[in-house]
Amino acid sequence: MYAMSVFVIRASNEDGTVILKSTKTGAVVKLQAAQDEVLAHWLNHQDEPQPDFVDGLIGTNGILVPQKADEFHSYKEELLETRNNRARIFSLHVEPTIQCQFECGYCFENGIDRGQGMSDEVFQQSVSWLGQYLNNHPEVEVLRVIFFGGEPLLRKDIVKKSLVAYSQLAIDRRLEYMTEIITNAELLTEDIARVLSGYNWKRVQITLDGPKEIHDARRYGKNDRPTFDQIWANVLMLARSEYVPAVDIRLSLDHSNAEHIPRLLEFMAEAGVQDRIRLSIGFIESSFFVQVRGVKETWQARQALKVWQTARNLGFKIPDEYASGPLCVAQAKHSAVLQPDGNLQKCFCTSRQNKHAFGDIFAESSGHTRDPRYENFKRLDDCIDEECPYIPICGGGCTYHAVVENGGTDESFSARHCKKDLLHDLNEGLLRLSY
Repeated sequence: MYAMSVFVIRASNEDGTVILKSTKTGAVVKLQAAQDEVLAHWLNHQDEPQPDFVDGLIGTNGILVPQKADEFHSYKEELLETRNNRARIFSLHVEPTIQCQFECGYCFENGIDRGQGMSDEVFQQSVSWLGQYLNNHPEVEVLRVIFFGGEPLLRKDIVKKSLVAYSQLAIDRRLEYMTEIITNAELLTEDIARVLSGYNWKRVQITLDGPKEIHDARRYGKNDRPTFDQIWANVLMLARSEYVPAVDIRLSLDHSNAEHIPRLLEFMAEAGVQDRIRLSIGFIESSFFVQVRGVKETWQARQALKVWQTARNLGFKIPDEYASGPLCVAQAKHSAVLQPDGNLQKCFCTSRQNKHAFGDIFAESSGHTRDPRYENFKRLDDCIDEECPYIPICGGGCTYHAVVENGGTDESFSARHCKKDLLHDLNEGLLRLSY
């Protein structure tokens, strides 16, 4: 006996077809209206012959599951088993500096003491600490280093030394090594791209806020210095070369720029590099020091779908899913954010806020990189009680934003950042656009 999985979401098209998707397995099926009716009838009368298309809905696809399956309980067990016992990647965010040459008004790092950049002493100690950590955890098979800031390329010296030293640690232990960077891209010259490409450079994330006049009014340098032209030149350099597999462009979106994003996409499409660009949308939300008020999830979903429809029409690849979890890097077993002063944190959103540190590289490494505040998976129980089908792509939402919303106390780490309305509207809309 079978039942529709609790993790299946559905979207109906104007032509009567129905799209079913499992948020757990990612499987998608499109049924004709008649098939949808036949399936609904058969699920209530399984003593009758099984429709011929049902075999494609069971098994690994997970659209239909055994009727007595406790899917929510099984999912949580699988999640914790994967997180605790199958962790094979160590993700290390390296922050050579928290300083930045931009003055973006919405930056979540506004209001912090950006301090000094990383000293050579801290860098050298980080190599020793990381080597010890890898020795203590032979289950790690992949070392993933992500450069972040501030703007990491203000300290190209640390970036270059890190690439050499950290990759050698991986080679010595026969680990796979990969490099990523999150940058505003103003300083991302071809010379540094060439250096990064020598160290298995897998990903670069660059933010654009709109066409030139909108971007320059939001992401400007000191004394209102415009930045768009240089960033776009560097994006094109990457898109027209083989230094990195693709260029990830993050489109920041809020009330002041949403209507202008389609014009940015039109401008980008004129360069003819759609196949080399991966788009994502970043909704600007409140941080500890910047308050964003009056933004409704239904509005966010509506604006995002306008962006994705424009992107699709212009030849960009669009996602068929919007996810906000479930395991972000802060909740991963083997992960850390290395601060310029040697402190270690789990979430890069709390940079330079040392009350969020769980240790430092000057102490002897023991156990995994653990901050118990980010291991509070009991927060999923509320989602399970609500029988939410979006748990596999949400996991209770972003811990950082839950903490911001709930006052920043240790207790607030157990709260959810529920975005069910956004997940519902945006995922159903993406299914219609994609299928």
